[in-house]
Amino acid sequence: MRVATSASSSVTPNEVNSEPTCYCGLQSPILMAKTKKNAGRRFHGCAKFDSPSCCNFFMWVDPKIPNHVRDMIVDLLERNQTLSESSQSRGDGVEVSSLLAEIKTQKAKNRRLKVELAQVKKGKMLYQSAFILCMCYIAILVMYNVKVGGKFLSLP
Repeated sequence: MRVATSASSSVTPNEVNSEPTCYCGLQSPILMAKTKKNAGRRFHGCAKFDSPSCCNFFMWVDPKIPNHVRDMIVDLLERNQTLSESSQSRGDGVEVSSLLAEIKTQKAKNRRLKVELAQVKKGKMLYQSAFILCMCYIAILVMYNVKVGGKFLSLP
């Protein structure tokens, strides 16, 4: 009979959740690489990474990323940058909510203009009908005077 054996090591919760300290003695934050070679790969860096007193502490958190995954991440980062730049050139951070409010205002204005246009068309039709009735009345008067022998449109 065979007995299965296994080897394991114990890890305390503090070891899992603890962040390493940089050479400055500060907790090292997790940062993300944005270079093409290591795009998206996380690492620990010096807490003062953006200051002149940076100690240059560096330690990878993630294993090396396969090339095809790295290429996808680089592509997504470039697309994100392009979208960000196009939105800034479009209106310097115009909020979507303000655009939606503008659309709502324009739709209300459009509805009012449609109602006004319908009223104008109705008025135009009434004037046209009145003009046609007047012309018919004049034509009937002219024909009646011609038959009777009147001098409705005759010259002296």
